[in-house]
Amino acid sequence: MRHLALTVLLLALPPAAQAAEITVYSPGIVNGPLKQLAAAWETETGNKVSFAGNNVGRIRTAVSTDAAPADVVVAPTGDFKDFQPKLAAGSERPLGRILFGVVVKAGGAHPDISTREKFVAFTKKAGVLAFADPKVGSLTGGMVEDMLKRPEFAGVERRPIKGMIGDAIVRGDAEFGGGAITEEVMAKGAEVVGPFPDELGLHVDVSIAVLKVSAAPAEAQAFLRYVTRPEAAKVWKDGGVAETPPK
Repeated sequence: MRHLALTVLLLALPPAAQAAEITVYSPGIVNGPLKQLAAAWETETGNKVSFAGNNVGRIRTAVSTDAAPADVVVAPTGDFKDFQPKLAAGSERPLGRILFGVVVKAGGAHPDISTREKFVAFTKKAGVLAFADPKVGSLTGGMVEDMLKRPEFAGVERRPIKGMIGDAIVRGDAEFGGGAITEEVMAKGAEVVGPFPDELGLHVDVSIAVLKVSAAPAEAQAFLRYVTRPEAAKVWKDGGVAETPPK
């Protein structure tokens, strides 16, 4: 009878909560701080987070086609107008602004790039500025390449490279590179010289939202709230993401 009573008691208890796994489409320009926050969320909740997308071009294709359904998307804010039919209503939130900077190998020269004129003079003297290859879907690489096509940069070699720009500079692919500071600070053995001058207009505002196709919408919403709560602001700042200026 004692065993029967114990069995009845166990059957009456609610089932243990099952850990959920969510997939996040996110580009490399946010993955440093985002993965740090995801790891903390996993520890606190027992849920799991996996990342897909790698770059903006692939994320645009994935969201538009639903070819590999995910739960959350992080992308440039400008893309969310096209994403609207794919998003859970009212879930979009701003994450911040990705600034661009010049990166060198640790111990390398740190030229003065504090103004537009000084930045142009630096590139002329360097002769080469490397950036992530736009042909493989790098949004930031394409932006640097387009900047170098402006008349004031005539004569400066535009050098696309494979992978993240900080890693390429550490490898020795070029002395100086330009791209998202968020990626540059992730490279071991690299140093950020400083940000591009504001007058050049290079930055990327990024946002986050839950996808309609999410198989775990409650957990996806919880993750979104976690990474956008006030306590997360320091992680984003330390990872190179600035606050989005008010409109």
